[in-house]
Amino acid sequence: MLKPGLLFLLAVMYGYCIHAQRLTFTRPVNFLAGATSDKAIDITNFNQHYFVTWKTVGAIGNIQVAYLGTKLDTTFANTQNTIPDATSRFAPVFRTTKTYIYLFWIAVDGTLKYIVGTTAAGFEKGTVNTLPTSRRAVFNKGISVAFAGNKMVMASHDDTKGNIFIAVSTPDQEGLLQEAAIIPVKGAKSLDYPFAVAVNNQSSARCCWSSRDKQVCYADYDPATNTWSGIQTIPNANTATAPALYSVFSDNRLFYIWKGAGKDNGLNYREEISGALADSETILPDLFATDNPVSLSYIDEDNFVMAYTGKDQQLYLSYFADYDPASWMGTLLFPAKADYHLKDIVIPGSHDAGMSVLNGTGGSGKASVNECNTLTQLMNVEKQLQSGIRMFDLRIEQYKGELYTKHASADCMEDAMGGGYGEKLEDILLAVKSFLHTHWSEFVILSFSHFCDKQLSIEEQAKQIVTKLGKEIVYYDTGSSLAATRLRDVAGKVIVSFENYHYPEWKVDEGTMVDKSAAFINYRREYAATNELDKLLTAQQHFFAALKNNVQANDLIRLDWQLTEAGSEAAFICNDFQSEKSNPLMDGALLLVNTVKRHKSIIDLSRTGNRYLIPKVMEWIDNGTITVENKPNILYVDAAGNWITDFCIDLNHSRLYNK
Repeated sequence: MLKPGLLFLLAVMYGYCIHAQRLTFTRPVNFLAGATSDKAIDITNFNQHYFVTWKTVGAIGNIQVAYLGTKLDTTFANTQNTIPDATSRFAPVFRTTKTYIYLFWIAVDGTLKYIVGTTAAGFEKGTVNTLPTSRRAVFNKGISVAFAGNKMVMASHDDTKGNIFIAVSTPDQEGLLQEAAIIPVKGAKSLDYPFAVAVNNQSSARCCWSSRDKQVCYADYDPATNTWSGIQTIPNANTATAPALYSVFSDNRLFYIWKGAGKDNGLNYREEISGALADSETILPDLFATDNPVSLSYIDEDNFVMAYTGKDQQLYLSYFADYDPASWMGTLLFPAKADYHLKDIVIPGSHDAGMSVLNGTGGSGKASVNECNTLTQLMNVEKQLQSGIRMFDLRIEQYKGELYTKHASADCMEDAMGGGYGEKLEDILLAVKSFLHTHWSEFVILSFSHFCDKQLSIEEQAKQIVTKLGKEIVYYDTGSSLAATRLRDVAGKVIVSFENYHYPEWKVDEGTMVDKSAAFINYRREYAATNELDKLLTAQQHFFAALKNNVQANDLIRLDWQLTEAGSEAAFICNDFQSEKSNPLMDGALLLVNTVKRHKSIIDLSRTGNRYLIPKVMEWIDNGTITVENKPNILYVDAAGNWITDFCIDLNHSRLYNK
């Protein structure tokens, strides 16, 4: 159930999500440069190959197809092709079976054209077929297709007094469609074309349309008996455009998605599960704005992707998931895995977790410190908690009389070449406390390191941290080892560890990062300290290979996945010319480095590196580099968000993490 890398990119690149009841959306991204349409677009998954099709802008436009890539691709293939001699006034669509992928479009003369394929290649080279019909039929406004009862059901609008109809055909052994019967949807009048989807274990097809009084209606067609059910309406659902209807997770779970009528023109959706309709619709945020129907495509049993034409006529994708990342541990781990230990699972971790904002600078070169060379995260810790992150790397120091997180080139800011102060520590601790008070099945690890005691002793820092959190939610058991710590023991708790320091009075455990230690937690990791992807991949692969048969009982294995610049290099890369007082030679060096490096910020580097995390981890599992003995317990990243939580959930379902 691991999501394809090319769709996972959406969550990686944009780093945060929007919640709509149970569904969690990534912010939409314009994914095909230069592609535009004034009609709906369609996205499909054919044997883990992803395709998008659209009509170009204009009264009559060309039919385009783009092949996006395969499962675990690390970038969009983005191969756009025009179908020769294929033009239409309306949106094209895909339909897939186990064997074939079909591309349909309505020709200018109203006939239905299609290409049938069996592989990821060659739509632009495929044979264009015309659907034969039992009587003359003019397809109009649009087309939707379902495969039900071994028959292809094609739903359209004939523009005669608002009539809608279906064309029903049986594919032959080569996938070619035989003569289609033209069957009206009895008693139905529509403002736009209908949508069709398979229901009842794919034995029948449901047609959904907007009635002439703008109600969302539907009826089921049984190909075996050639009969229709009675017409039903979705309460309080009104639209003047075609309401989209999809089954994504299973054919007994339907999504009705429509654009509101009148002033209410945002996107709404309503679920139906096993025939039971949700009590009310959910309104999606305004950024999901379109004048056309949307398209959904299955990824796995927990995830799908939505594609649509924006009001700017560009093409957009949004990845979304069907779980609440704020309570993923309670959903996945309890009660079934309550007696598992911390070493039996994998959780998402945040590197330099408090550095989503820059509240101050320091060090001898503080003039060169800015967001580009300092920020490592896109969300504050409170939002990261809601996104499922459970391990937080925090480096703190006193600034303006209070403790702040920091990112600096030395443990003490006054000794650093440069550094920045991020979130106020009190805000982070209160966010953790509030979160655990309402999420009693979750646990959090706060890992503190890179201490400076010039203004405040390290023990005093421990005291302030635990006092703010409240001792009652801090997990500390002098008689327990990490290997014996069960998930039920830490549920609703926070583990506080200090690198190389131990304060039992304040329930602060020691954390180390060495080959072997007696600390409560020893993080085994390999920090690549590079901005070159190949070096990061090589370092991590060698790390896991060397770990085999070399894991201690108190080790938590951490995959450190960061691309970074050296302090001096970061100062160059993230700055243009200096002030008038700067050296002209320095200005020239800055210009040269910025030209070569193209201002790669830490976040930019993370967007490059993060998209390789899933395919590489899966590759290493497949080839035995990662095994049950050396599997990672923390995936520790920059730009943490739902994307890494989602992957951890998938890994926790896998054989490596199940006894």
